[in-house]
Amino acid sequence: MEAVCTFRVSGKRPQLWDPETGARRELPEFSSQDGRIAVPLRFGPTQSWFVVFGENSRPAPPKAGAKNFPTWARAAALEGPWQVSFDPKWGGPVGPVTFEALADWSTRSEPGIKYYSGTATYAGKFQTADLKAPTLLDLGRVEVMAEVTLNGKSLGILWKPPYRVEVTGALQRGENTLEIKVVNLWVNRMIGDEQLPEDSERNANGTLKAWPAWLAEGKPSPTGRFTFTSWRLWKKEDRLVPSGLLGPVTIQVVAP
Repeated sequence: MEAVCTFRVSGKRPQLWDPETGARRELPEFSSQDGRIAVPLRFGPTQSWFVVFGENSRPAPPKAGAKNFPTWARAAALEGPWQVSFDPKWGGPVGPVTFEALADWSTRSEPGIKYYSGTATYAGKFQTADLKAPTLLDLGRVEVMAEVTLNGKSLGILWKPPYRVEVTGALQRGENTLEIKVVNLWVNRMIGDEQLPEDSERNANGTLKAWPAWLAEGKPSPTGRFTFTSWRLWKKEDRLVPSGLLGPVTIQVVAP
């Protein structure tokens, strides 16, 4: 979404402060009239900004042709294959699984992926030739959070759309190694556990009659369940929720 925001300020130069990352930069595109400053801003979904007019910032005319926000264009798509590693301690398969293309975990046939909840790590490689232009990595759709590491450098956690991060300083000429850790919700694991026999005494409405002895003793569930709740929130026939890295994953550069 784009909007022109007007502030009751004059004689100062606007700065954009990112509350998520702490980054600050000048906003070269603005206009001044009648004791007010109008600033074009761009917002992603659920995004917010601080616009700051510092006491020591000197007023200056906008630079010709300068824009507050660049326009990004797709330069390449990272289509796979991906090596995806799940945690066997939470029911995931042992060893990496090859995803020829990105897919929703809940649509897979393997129970260890279909009902998986937790962290899974996607590993892939791609080639880069131009290291000069500002570059973004856009993950597309993520369910629900992701941490990006490029060539061994952590680029932070992405927890809301747009799931994108600047990778300019982490790129290297030639082959690049990409690692994306994705975390989903607990819903699917609890629905998966409902496919297994009961491991505690329950009332008809799903509430607990008594704390089971195995839980009090710190032992695993005797029926192989991975989760335990005092109230059964989900049934085995409930619909699974989308999970994982759904993409498309793309490399984007500033459009000319």
